[in-house]
Amino acid sequence: MSEFIIQIEKLFRAFADPEYRYLLLEPLISYGLLTGVALLVAGFFTRAPRLQIAALIVIGIAAMMYFPYRDARIEAKPRLEQIYKVDAPARVSEFAKTTEDWVATSWKFKLLILCAFATLMIGVQRNRLGFALSLTTILLGLLAAKNSMWLNYQDALAYHPNLKRHEAPIDRKSSGSVPAPSSPRQPSRPPATRTPAAIVAQPIAPAAQAPKPAPKPSAFPTPYPDPRTVAPAPPVSSQVRTPIPGPEDASHALPIPFGKKARHVEPLPRF
Repeated sequence: MSEFIIQIEKLFRAFADPEYRYLLLEPLISYGLLTGVALLVAGFFTRAPRLQIAALIVIGIAAMMYFPYRDARIEAKPRLEQIYKVDAPARVSEFAKTTEDWVATSWKFKLLILCAFATLMIGVQRNRLGFALSLTTILLGLLAAKNSMWLNYQDALAYHPNLKRHEAPIDRKSSGSVPAPSSPRQPSRPPATRTPAAIVAQPIAPAAQAPKPAPKPSAFPTPYPDPRTVAPAPPVSSQVRTPIPGPEDASHALPIPFGKKARHVEPLPRF
């Protein structure tokens, strides 16, 4: 709680300083005028008299903030010149020029206060005069808000180097319009050209034919044959014998006539 009270006391003492007072009042002018104009336009479409009255009051209060702001800026000018006249004389000249522009636009705020008060007394949609005054208030409010924001931007350019309008090195690299400066000691040389070597066709030996893959063994084993169904192998002999027809070959023999006997023929010996 004690810290909160200390901060409040410091803020009240800061309000007495004109340099802090004009910094505190400057954004209230721009934001107040824009808010009042937006509320007045919304009151036209919604046909809400209370919203129109509130918008006119906001515009009038924001316009009246100009006068304490102008006085605080003029009071802070001599001390600011004493601080920056040695280190940053350009900042002093820009601040003085912006202060003169603020003083020159005082007629816009005076006329805006008069139009807002007259519109509030007559009424926005009561007659044609009230409607014309409300349109004039909207136009003057937009014009005054634009001027205040533009002058605030000029102060920002003077006191914030990061808002300067000069090109940064990163801008030159990204845009590509400004080439990088070359070193004076090392003159730039044209890039060397390389002649490509002649292409020589070389025969390619045919690849050897791949051997045929070996048959894969069957997943199932071969069953052993049944000995009852397999005929026995004939005996091996050095001499070839003439097969003698047996009874099983009688069906293939020629028929013998009746009354004759079959002649037995002996085979010739082989040497």
